[in-house]
Amino acid sequence: MPSISVIIAFRNASAHLERCLAAISGSHHQNYELILVDDASTDGSSRIAGRYTDRIITLPARCGPAAARNRAAEQAQAEILFFVDADVLCFPNTLEIVEGIFQQNPNLDAVIGSYDDDPPEKNFLSRYKNLTHHFVHQKGSTEASTFWTGCGGIRRQVFTSMKGFDESYRLPSIEDIELGYRLKRAGKRILLCKHLVVKHAKRWTLPSLLRSDVMGRAIPWTVLQLSYGKILDDLNVERTQRASAFLVCLAAVLGVLGLLRWWFFLGITLCLVPVLYWNRDLYQFYYRCGGLWFAMRATAMHWVYYIYSALAFGMGFLKYRFSQ
Repeated sequence: MPSISVIIAFRNASAHLERCLAAISGSHHQNYELILVDDASTDGSSRIAGRYTDRIITLPARCGPAAARNRAAEQAQAEILFFVDADVLCFPNTLEIVEGIFQQNPNLDAVIGSYDDDPPEKNFLSRYKNLTHHFVHQKGSTEASTFWTGCGGIRRQVFTSMKGFDESYRLPSIEDIELGYRLKRAGKRILLCKHLVVKHAKRWTLPSLLRSDVMGRAIPWTVLQLSYGKILDDLNVERTQRASAFLVCLAAVLGVLGLLRWWFFLGITLCLVPVLYWNRDLYQFYYRCGGLWFAMRATAMHWVYYIYSALAFGMGFLKYRFSQ
């Protein structure tokens, strides 16, 4: 009987799936089962998957990652379900760490990790995105309020009792975060383990980043939080982050008004000084990882992130209000 069921759902993942599965096969921990779910791929992903396991569930039509992972969990034999994205590279000791965490914490229901601080893709946006994710999770509360399928383990009986992921999410979105909300509402404990890290092999571009951050995350997450009547004070939605988003947007408005009246530019400094102070550790982290030029560009991109996140929050708020 395997001690861990590794579940990977994929769709058209030929760019990364080979490296992902090779990393799993190189695990020190070998008492695991690998269950793959092909969400109606149209590329060569299924052929790659077949080289690593015959436990492949092929969906006849695209159902989304939530439904795909649920189908795999229904066939899992182990008491620990470990979800990994198809563009994530585990380390040889990753499965050992996951199993050890559950063994050492018998009352723990789920655990999540983070990306490491050395992303394989070296273009600016990929480094910015993955390093920001690493920093935010490393600074987050260990008593997590969300779940994460990029690198997340959960006891099978707990997953089953919660009826798995919400299959109404038909595209990659916040199905894992939504499960985390239900887990916390049910009194379950989720641990954010700082030394459980994996590599993210995805290459980010500006269109893919905006599409993921705005449509896949910010808008549905806003609707989810409003439906629960509570905004989290953790990770990238903690209070200082919300205040930073407001001040950066205000600075942008003042910049536009400054074209009409020069003295509006004076207010920009007053807005951005608190933002720099609240995020000083992040911006110093950018500097340590990539030097001054990278830190300057990453800081500017972080401010752009605040602007489009604030806009997305407004869109999510309107979507929630009109859906009532």
